[in-house]
Amino acid sequence: MIDTTSTSETEAALGRMLELIRTLRSENGCPWDKKQTPHTIHPYILEEYHELVQAMNEGKPAEITDELGDLLFLVVFMGYMFEQEHVTSLADALDRVTEKMTRRHPHVFGDVQATTPEDVIDNWTKIKASEESIAGRKSILDGIPRSLPALVRAQKLSRRAAKVGFDWIHADDVLAKVDEEFQEFKEAVAEGAPPAIREELGDILFVLVNAARHLGANSEIALNDCSDKF
Repeated sequence: MIDTTSTSETEAALGRMLELIRTLRSENGCPWDKKQTPHTIHPYILEEYHELVQAMNEGKPAEITDELGDLLFLVVFMGYMFEQEHVTSLADALDRVTEKMTRRHPHVFGDVQATTPEDVIDNWTKIKASEESIAGRKSILDGIPRSLPALVRAQKLSRRAAKVGFDWIHADDVLAKVDEEFQEFKEAVAEGAPPAIREELGDILFVLVNAARHLGANSEIALNDCSDKF
């Protein structure tokens, strides 16, 4: 069993990593690291995230440690690049998220009562909706990144829409829509029109995501499980 690391040890470790990043990005640092920008580095962050998830799923502590370190390094690396570009600073980013998380946990840091995870989610949603960056959104669907994996994005979009009543009432209704969309897809295939095939295939996948949501299944996990089985 690994002992919990003290705050001072964690701060020292983060300091060493930040100093390493500063050296790599310095005038006499690494040519590759100096060339990077936030836009060029973000694909590596996505890759390292998925490698961490793989290590977690396999339950390998040593690999989890390695992959978690890789992911943390790249996130701090990106933060330092934004700092160099005078967009923001790591300190500001850390302070802002700490303040935000404190505000969104009034049951811990205030006098609000929340005894179940569901209570916490309800409070979180209300607090988040009142924040300036959220309250200024023009659509209920704003704020969902287009860069998300397609199934995850579809799940989030449909879940948001359902909150304002844009949804099927029963799972059977969604399944009937799946049949309808599949028939339209077959007709597009028979006509041999690539744009229509693509559109109808997208419709099928989106409706299937909704069907999964109604049935309590996660589409992303289900497809990954199927790929593993294959």
